[in-house]
Amino acid sequence: MVLSQRNNCIIKICWILLFLFSSTSTVKPTTLKNVNPFELYPNNITFNVFRDNALVGEHQVTFTKLGKGRFRVNARLKLQVTFLSFPVYKLQYQSNAIWYKGKLKSLNSTTNENGGIFTINVTKKNNRLMVVTKNKEFQTDIDTLPTNHWNPEVLSKNNLINTLTGELSSVRITKLGREKIDIRDRSIFATKYQYSGSIDTFVWYSDRGNWVKMKFKGNDDSNIEYKCIDLSLISI
Repeated sequence: MVLSQRNNCIIKICWILLFLFSSTSTVKPTTLKNVNPFELYPNNITFNVFRDNALVGEHQVTFTKLGKGRFRVNARLKLQVTFLSFPVYKLQYQSNAIWYKGKLKSLNSTTNENGGIFTINVTKKNNRLMVVTKNKEFQTDIDTLPTNHWNPEVLSKNNLINTLTGELSSVRITKLGREKIDIRDRSIFATKYQYSGSIDTFVWYSDRGNWVKMKFKGNDDSNIEYKCIDLSLISI
């Protein structure tokens, strides 16, 4: 019973951590067009993932210049939950996306959940984005963004490509105001947003648009937090 509850909790954790942005926006934050990730995240970005203050994983996003306005975004998540020192749940996620002048051109993601593999492929076709999984395929607007938190433009979107389920999701967002948050042993001010509807969670962005924190409740009422460990954001 204990192991089952833990597994259910962690499954929800993974869905929320990776694919938070899935519901009709009630806030219109400062418009950010053609976001330059190399300015926002000069050292890439890394989060420690905690469950009730216990470290359970790491999420990292890296950026690579490809030339002529193109760049690659690689996102990796590794989670492991143990019970009596034995692993009871494992998840590995990786996505590779190609961007050109602020628009998504392609994305491939693979999720390995306790050995079960699920893949999603997104490509540009006839000025639309084609999303393909083993269960379905559909097209969406060329300006649709994937559910990756690094890009603050997601805060102004109504529909997003869910890179876990391969579905087109909608998002409702409420801006709650600025507050001080900790990055390791130092602090910065960031704006807090609430995502409600099918997902209930909180996300923080710096004044420049850096994703710096996330927090929500697990199925068992445990506290789940993403804590940024990049001290370079202190100067923002």
